[in-house]
Amino acid sequence: MRGEKSVKPVAPLPFSYAEHDLGRLLLQPLTQRGAVTIGAEMAQMPPWSVIGSPPESIVSNLKTEKPGLRRFEAMLRGDLAGLIAIHHPWLHGPYLQLLAIRRPFQRMGLGLDLLKWMEAEARREQARQLWLCVSSFNANARVFYERFGFEETALIEKLASDLSDEVLMRKRLYYE
Repeated sequence: MRGEKSVKPVAPLPFSYAEHDLGRLLLQPLTQRGAVTIGAEMAQMPPWSVIGSPPESIVSNLKTEKPGLRRFEAMLRGDLAGLIAIHHPWLHGPYLQLLAIRRPFQRMGLGLDLLKWMEAEARREQARQLWLCVSSFNANARVFYERFGFEETALIEKLASDLSDEVLMRKRLYYE
């Protein structure tokens, strides 16, 4: 009609608690059932298995709401394949608090898909960097993150456990 302004659709905020279709993966807010399933399995995976995190403690942590933290189930063809947790905002960009892929779904590139989504969401609002911590003993994870462009920024002694140190890593997304 004459004189009326058209309304532009507004894109959801980065890391909004909604479904995110990544093509082969569907991200949806973490459910209680998902927390129980993946939390129990995480206790058997490094770094949690190395530092002796009990399954009930991991599950309880996953079920506890925390300000600024978004946890998503990664669904592959209807099956729970993994979990990603993003703290946002953090230091001029999102912080990857947790990335876990269930054993039957590992080595399929799903972790890479989740990192690409995280970066795309951060770039939508021109974040300056991505952040994460990885246990110093977790060599496979460190190599994975380095291949994606993360660089070691600092060593934080005894952060998550007295049994290990954490490596703070950052991927720069500076804009010109």
